[in-house]
Amino acid sequence: MQDWLYRFDPDEDSRGWEWWDATSAGPSRVHIWVDSWGESFFGCQELLWAAYAAGAVRVDGPTIQKSTAWSAERGPTR
Repeated sequence: MQDWLYRFDPDEDSRGWEWWDATSAGPSRVHIWVDSWGESFFGCQELLWAAYAAGAVRVDGPTIQKSTAWSAERGPTR
């Protein structure tokens, strides 16, 4: 458990992503947005397991999206 939690440390350099946002994509769907620093492939097993630990029944992805997709989905400025 400690090893898994360590992977979420912002100073952890071996992680291939950085947390960005989470947006509602419907009544029972959430998009988790991370920054992969332009890499098309990155390790994200710990992130997928975090989604399951939070109650996800199904996890799809990851898929690479431009920041404009996030901007359109998040709606007006919070």
